[in-house]
Amino acid sequence: MPANVESMFSVRQMPWHREGIILSEYPGDWDEARKLAGLDWDPITTEVYALADLNADGTPRYEPVDGWKAVSRSDNGAVLSINKDSYTVIDHGEMGEIVEAVLAQPGVKWETAGVLDGGRSVWCLALLDEPVTLPGDIYVTLPYLAITNRHDGTAACALRATAVRIVCANTFRAAELEGERTGATFSFIHRSSWRNRIEEARQAVTGARAEMRRYTELASELLGIPINGRQRELFVTEFIPMPPQGLVTDRVARNVEEARNALRLLFGSATNEQIAGTAYGLVQAAGEYLDHVRTARSWETRLNRTLIRPEPLKHRALSLVREVTVA
Repeated sequence: MPANVESMFSVRQMPWHREGIILSEYPGDWDEARKLAGLDWDPITTEVYALADLNADGTPRYEPVDGWKAVSRSDNGAVLSINKDSYTVIDHGEMGEIVEAVLAQPGVKWETAGVLDGGRSVWCLALLDEPVTLPGDIYVTLPYLAITNRHDGTAACALRATAVRIVCANTFRAAELEGERTGATFSFIHRSSWRNRIEEARQAVTGARAEMRRYTELASELLGIPINGRQRELFVTEFIPMPPQGLVTDRVARNVEEARNALRLLFGSATNEQIAGTAYGLVQAAGEYLDHVRTARSWETRLNRTLIRPEPLKHRALSLVREVTVA
């Protein structure tokens, strides 16, 4: 399967890489969802061995390495990571406890879920069925809650709120746009005390809804700010800057201009034409460029940019919009 996606499902919408299972209805519960997503295996821990000596017959003798353990897949034994023994696995069944805590709230439906990078990264995306219509924007903005988990020791299991404008699937978080952390992100560190935070998972929908209110207020403000052609061009050249004179080659200059032209085209696209003359339109076009046009090495890279890790350039887009509106 391409795009570094091992398995996944998506409700009604075909992913851009055109792989995975397309469902006509939402999964009924976590057991069903994890099977459909290819998550019907678990990360398990095993001892780590190192060569200790040679036996009398010359064969190697291995002994367990104190203080370390391997995280492997229960279905095929593939090693996902090696961590200190203080690392506690949050397996897919236990991840389901967090999932069900969220599903116990009204109006939550599982939109996508899947496995990336050989099982090192897994995710679910929940739709909060509360579409938002912004003044001056004829399209709908939908609130989602992303649940991500990594088995390679690089990140916690976490819940994050995100907003998707339905025509272009740009993903934004108000916290990301404003450049500050809010209560809409809940992290479950891979330690034995992770269950102590399960109550916070039950508040995740509340946090996501509060995050959506912040996003709606911000978007409404930006929709009320008109942008002229000079300001838009200033935004383009500052958002995708040219390196300093003397450091830029002809090739780099061409690449920068191609990127700028790609961003300019987005202002007049079907996804942005209704809002192109507003500050909100600049932010949305920048988001569409970052999420869908900018080169990504893999679908996992693109997923990381949009859902798993903050994208600082989206915060930069908002800061720059505020600068050009007074220029």
